[in-house]
Amino acid sequence: MPWTGLDEMSAALPFVREQFPTCQAYGTAGVDEILGDRFKSAQELQANWFQSTVFLNRGAWFEVKPLPFEAQVAPAFGVAVGDMDGDGREDLFLSQNFFGVEPQTSRHDAGRGVWLKGDGRGNFVAVPGQESGIKLYGEQRGCALCDYDGDGRLDLVVSQNGASTKLYHNEGAKPGLRVRLIGTTNNPAAVGAVGKWKTCFWFSTFPSAFVVGAVEMWESRRLWARFPRGSWKEGEACLWLSTLSTAPAFPQLSSARIFVAARLRLIPRPGFPPVGSS
Repeated sequence: MPWTGLDEMSAALPFVREQFPTCQAYGTAGVDEILGDRFKSAQELQANWFQSTVFLNRGAWFEVKPLPFEAQVAPAFGVAVGDMDGDGREDLFLSQNFFGVEPQTSRHDAGRGVWLKGDGRGNFVAVPGQESGIKLYGEQRGCALCDYDGDGRLDLVVSQNGASTKLYHNEGAKPGLRVRLIGTTNNPAAVGAVGKWKTCFWFSTFPSAFVVGAVEMWESRRLWARFPRGSWKEGEACLWLSTLSTAPAFPQLSSARIFVAARLRLIPRPGFPPVGSS
């Protein structure tokens, strides 16, 4: 029995209605009978994978990781990657649903938009909407992550087809550092640049702008940035983690910034002479 009904098939292939005037005749026919002489030149196509999946680049090969059940209940159209809870591990957001189906097919509306929390090893767990606050019932399309209010947390914006665009303010994540890349005249936003960083801790008795002569613990976040068609440039942000109860402690120092440019600008380590400008 054909999967596609007579009306739908006839709309695409008008000659089918001429050969099969009734649904009964059409329903008992095989594919070769429906297509007739055209069957010999027909091309068969198969789909063998329907899961929303992440392919992890392992260098010489890709590791296949199907996403959790909540990502499979509806088609996904928008994907955003970022650390939405501030734990240092990348998460995913998927915008979901599709309503533009045939009249005889129910619309795909089981998704509410899903935040998938990552563990840094390629595994993801769906965060319930009642916990994340993300509950979108429309036909979601594009999505993007950005810190629109400058508080050090990634916020989420999701557009919808035929409905209002939603902006979600992130209030629960740990604030992080803001990294700003200053490119060249032709590419001021440094589009295409890539970066990596490393965190380390040490104790120091060097005088600082915070406390003179005190024993302090510092956290150093060293950043390497490579600009398009350029070499790696290194910068450093030093955060003061004093044991004094009145001193600000990380991660409250969310306003600390690293500025990396084609001519490298560094924030110097305490006790060392400045390199460039800070």
